[in-house]
Amino acid sequence: MSLDQATDLLIGAAVASAYDDVLHGVGPLAFDHLPRSLFEDAGEVEALNKILRDLTG
Repeated sequence: MSLDQATDLLIGAAVASAYDDVLHGVGPLAFDHLPRSLFEDAGEVEALNKILRDLTG
């Protein structure tokens, strides 16, 4: 799997979780199924948040 494919997969998982939170009221957005290392870099977290905001409004 290439880095681009892995990134797409990660973003897809995050967006699916965000939609579940918004549409189904399942509670706070959980990210324990995502790689913990992703959340160690504040820049990566902000980039992921921006993508989620752009995709979900």
